[in-house]
This record gives sequence, structure tokens and C-alpha cells, in this order.
Amino acid sequence: MFHVPFRLGYAISGGGIRPGKMIAAFEALGYAVDVISGDKASRAQAMAAIAKRLDRGEEYAFCYAESSVLPTMLTEKNNRPFYPFADFDFFARLKGHGIKIGLFYRDIYWKFKYFMQDKPWHARLWRKFFYHLDFHYYARLLDVLFLPSMKLAYLLPDGLKAKASPLPAAHDMTSDVDRPFPRTPGDLRFIYVGGVSSPVYDITPLIKLGAQYPVTVCTRQEEWAQWQGFYGSLPGGVTVCHLHGDALKAAFAEHTISAIVRTDHPYLGFAMPNKLYEAVGQNIPLLVSGGTSVAEFVAENNVGWVLDADFGDFGDFDPEGMIREYGTKVERMKAIKADHHWTMRARKVESLLA
Repeated sequence: MFHVPFRLGYAISGGGIRPGKMIAAFEALGYAVDVISGDKASRAQAMAAIAKRLDRGEEYAFCYAESSVLPTMLTEKNNRPFYPFADFDFFARLKGHGIKIGLFYRDIYWKFKYFMQDKPWHARLWRKFFYHLDFHYYARLLDVLFLPSMKLAYLLPDGLKAKASPLPAAHDMTSDVDRPFPRTPGDLRFIYVGGVSSPVYDITPLIKLGAQYPVTVCTRQEEWAQWQGFYGSLPGGVTVCHLHGDALKAAFAEHTISAIVRTDHPYLGFAMPNKLYEAVGQNIPLLVSGGTSVAEFVAENNVGWVLDADFGDFGDFDPEGMIREYGTKVERMKAIKADHHWTMRARKVESLLA
């Protein structure tokens, strides 16, 4: 079983992509996947059908679920708690049948002081109450709580910490990208894929790099429209685009380095963006901000270059060194690629729940 409290296929980037990738990965492992998704009415219909199968004696290997960015009880239209306990009642029924349940917890942004700062205090309190209710039921009903990074675990209540296990994003590439190596610093072309909203995703340092090198910023069109004024007049080397899918893969192939360079922010200490693993799939070396989980990944796997945490002036930016080491970084990317495919994430789930 695959459970999500929202409609699948609603997004073209970020967390909206992940459920479809995981379903395809489970199917690639040979599972027939019964999907529970959509609004409460759609989920109730799917859950009732599964309950009948269980009552007839049919068996399921496990239930894998993913959270919404909203509390489970507020995923209906207008964020009102209609039929609030339906999903957790279903999980309790599965538990009664001896079926293990693992849930991927997408984000814990709400634990930070900047959460919903543009909303009244009572709106923040209302939302947080339901996030805490999620934690209450997770502690009672889940066998495993999957996290994008174990660095999130310190924010969990004690009853959930022992159930936590890492399950970061992945890629879907099945072959290596034939990538020409840069021969001079002038051949370096940087691409950034992700959010641009300040303060969490402030890419001002990367924008400044565009005064010296070609820098492509690929972000959601509506987000750029909202934040374009924050960045002011862009250097001549900066190009902004809004690509996804095959068009984004083609853009990766036209660049030499994937840059995840942003100003420092506590949230980035544990964030592991999907585009990190897309870079692995594309075997494109990374240039990343220091002091982050992404930086640790890059350093441990030797797949790119880590800037000093205080890198506003790019004092440790070494284009000549990048040219010398480029081939080594690409080969390291190829070496770890198989370990970070979506099917490997599905196998990890299987190993803990089946």
C-alpha cells in the first residue's frame, strides 16, 4: 500500500515528484501497489476497498506513506479538519492486521521561528496544534518514520526519535551522461535548480558569481516573479529559466557544475534537496555552500567542492583547481550513482517493513 493525503501529480518539482518516483520504484521491485491518494472522499473509497480485501484474507507486504507539507488533518479544501481521523483510523486497522507502516516525513519547517511569520499568531498556533497531533499518532501507529536526513531527528519528540531512519531523495538516471570536461576556467558553466525565496533560499552569492561566469538559475516561474525584485539588476552572466523533466535534464547536460550556493541559514543545516541527487544521476560535479548537510555529502563522497561557510566574497573559490580535479569528481559521481537510485530507496523501505 502507498498512502499520501493529497492528490498525486500535483507538482512538477520538489516533494510533488517524490511519490510517483517511489511508486515506480516499488513496481520495479515487483510489487503491485495499491495507491491511496487524493481528497478525503477519494482516500476513504480506496481505504474501504483495501479493508474489504483484508477482511477476505488478502495479504499486503507493508504500507509506505508520505506526509503532506500540511498536517494530515488539514489537507482538505480550505485547510479545515473534515473527517479528521480517517487516515489514522485506517493505519490503526492495518496495525491490527499486523501490517507494518513506514511514513516519510517530508519537512519540519514548522518547527522554526520563521514559520508562517506573515500570518497572525492564532493561525500559526492552529496549524502547529495539528502538526503535533500528527506526531502523536505517528508515535502510536508507525513502525518507521523516514526522514530526508537524520539531522532532523533532534526536532522529533522522544517517542519518535527511536523510530527514525534516513530516506533521502534519489535520481532516476539509468546511464551516465557524456559530459565534456572544461579545459580552462572560461569553460565553466554553473547551474542552480531550486528555490530563490529569502531568507532560506537566498542565492545572492551565486548571483554575484554571474559577473564572472555563466550562471543559470532554474526555479519556479511564480516564485521568481515574486522574488525577482529582491535580487535587483542581474549580472550579465545570469540566465533565469523555468524548466523541468526532460528539458531540465538537457540543461544539466549543457553545464559543467551544479551549484547549490546560498547564504547561511539554520534550515540548510539538514536540508537534502532533490536536486542534489539529480546532480548525482547526471554525474555533474557540485559546488556547494559550507556548513550544510549537502556540504557533508559532497565532502564525504568527493563529488565536488565545498566553499567556506563564510563565503560571501568567494575567497576560497578556485576555478583552476576545479579544472584539475574535474575528471576525478565525475568518476566519483559515476561510482556512487547506483547507490542513490530510486529503486535503492524502495529496497531500503522493503528491508525495514516487509
